[in-house]
Amino acid sequence: MSLAKPGVSLIEHTERVLDYAHSYLDQNKIALKNTNLDPKQISEAILTACAFHDIGKGCVEFSFDKKGFSHSLASAQIAMASLNESPIKNYILQSILGHHGSRFKDSFSSEFQRQQATPNPELVNEFKEIKDYAKGHFSIELPDLNLQIPSPRELLKRLCNFFFGAPRDRRLYFLIQGILNLADWSASAKKPLSSASIKLDSRPLRTFQAEASTGKDTIILAPTGRGKSLAALVWTKSTGREKSTLFLPTVTTVEAMYKRYTEEVSDKTGLVHGNIAYYLYSNEGYSEDTRDRIFWMKAFDNPFNVATLDQLLLMSLNWGRWEPKIVNIVNSAVIFDEIHASQPYTFGILLESIKMLKAMGTPVCVMSATLPSYMIQKLKEVLDDPVIVRDYEGESLRRITISHLEEVDPVEETKRQYEKGKRAILCFNTVRKATEAFKTLSDKMPDKDIVLYHGRFNLEDRERILSRITGDSPPRIIVATQTIEISLDISCDVLITEAAPIDSLTQRFGRVNREGTTPIGEVIIFPQNENSYSIYNKNLVDKSLGLLKARQTPSGLELREMMENLLSEIENIEEEISAGKASWQFVREMNFQIYSMSIDQRLADDLIRRIPYKTIEVIPSEFRANNSGKMQKLGKLVKVPVKDVIGRLEKDDDGFIYAPIIYNPSLGYLGPKEDESPIVEDT
Repeated sequence: MSLAKPGVSLIEHTERVLDYAHSYLDQNKIALKNTNLDPKQISEAILTACAFHDIGKGCVEFSFDKKGFSHSLASAQIAMASLNESPIKNYILQSILGHHGSRFKDSFSSEFQRQQATPNPELVNEFKEIKDYAKGHFSIELPDLNLQIPSPRELLKRLCNFFFGAPRDRRLYFLIQGILNLADWSASAKKPLSSASIKLDSRPLRTFQAEASTGKDTIILAPTGRGKSLAALVWTKSTGREKSTLFLPTVTTVEAMYKRYTEEVSDKTGLVHGNIAYYLYSNEGYSEDTRDRIFWMKAFDNPFNVATLDQLLLMSLNWGRWEPKIVNIVNSAVIFDEIHASQPYTFGILLESIKMLKAMGTPVCVMSATLPSYMIQKLKEVLDDPVIVRDYEGESLRRITISHLEEVDPVEETKRQYEKGKRAILCFNTVRKATEAFKTLSDKMPDKDIVLYHGRFNLEDRERILSRITGDSPPRIIVATQTIEISLDISCDVLITEAAPIDSLTQRFGRVNREGTTPIGEVIIFPQNENSYSIYNKNLVDKSLGLLKARQTPSGLELREMMENLLSEIENIEEEISAGKASWQFVREMNFQIYSMSIDQRLADDLIRRIPYKTIEVIPSEFRANNSGKMQKLGKLVKVPVKDVIGRLEKDDDGFIYAPIIYNPSLGYLGPKEDESPIVEDT
């Protein structure tokens, strides 16, 4: 008897995989209709791939104990001999071949091409049982098994000639590969299929929230703090989709929304970003089922999913195990929040990613407080006649009063506001200036009343700082960089901020008097420091200040109009969007549409945005001797400029990189240790 798992027969496992695949097909009916082939043909192709996927385990050479034999390769060889020729056969063979990870265009070495596969004689009768099961339960007619199999070289030559020869149907491929993967994983784990429904509470809806119930592509424009998240739930419910996927720009916003969704929407919410394991470890504990939870979260298999935008952009470029993820996402109602933060280059990649979703019939909602008109116009070109929903009431509110400091020290002004009993945010454009200000202020007030927040803290300290800022007794003074703009759902009395372009300032304004209906929130703007000219163009900042000085208590609509006024000053928007689209197309073509991209995760960020200087995540060298576990090491990772540590890196057995840097839990990364001798990087 052939075994698929220790103690589980090949017949039992395959029948279970067929059952799961049929369930996934029911969930994916809409996606199946949006391909070039008949949905019935695709369903039969998927079930056929499931029936053959593990048949190679019925070979003499297969062993659970001894590695080196690829059962997926043997399974594809047997399928090649057994299946009738058809336009869809090569897609089935490639999916069987790739169901355990051999999905790259250079997957198999010469060693695998020489692999011997000798099917056991009883395999014919075992497959007959599988064939009868498929016919009786799903009404599909599988062929008899042919054990006169071709060589690995013949199989690989056939697939290379087919997929390398001309652009192929990527949608057809990822449906077969993705559903095969999901069904196989579910059968192995004996996992119940997740389902949940959106239950909106009895709170009365604002006008724009009620108008979001469009059931079709929608763009929601509303100021911060007005309830866009609730509007998104109303929209999701109106689409009739059983799954929902929300993409946000930063890890911090994703984690905050995951917590909110888990508490208010469903405990079946999934979190997807690069450090899921550490987040769950530090916030929820690491139990025996945590690894399984992470696995399914990464596959976007929960009814509700909250993820960083990078996850989708990289998936659209065939990065990682993208096929099952895309299967789950295209059957969701997909929401994008705060995409205005994207560079034009990244926005170009996003537009192509949205086109990919729309080709599969996925409903899309885009939300923002400050979405510029050029983005709205570009989105209209890729969405299906989207409805524009605007929070006119929120846009008319005047929540802040602005004043401008020319000579007064912003640090002293912050201290004065503190002494008046106010809660204040002091925001700088650079980490160095924020750190200097925090050092000065922290000498003048209790530790409990002040905190520093920027992007150069390690994961462990970032979690601790965010817990303080968003907790029941937050510090009265927050010194921060522009990370404050889209990262936190907080409200203060006073914002003291370095000058920046109007779109960035508008986001910072959203941290003041967040729920207010009168302009009692105080904003004080001080001049831009020279060291931030490389971050924000000085002319653009000066023109922003000129517009703001003309309106002391601007409404949300007036702020939007100011932002639009400045768009003409920004150079190369169209060129950058086109460059993003071209890069997207190049990477897809380089991988022949269907093959997965092989790239180190540390370099993935370079694919989807223009980065003025490169960064790398490292652990301070002094922790090298601590003998910490992987979770503890993850918590110590901090992002630093590559130029600070180049030539001074070392790697441990777990793949973590160490560097001689100066790091302080309250201040974050402070720079490289200059008195250390260079370290030769391990290879």
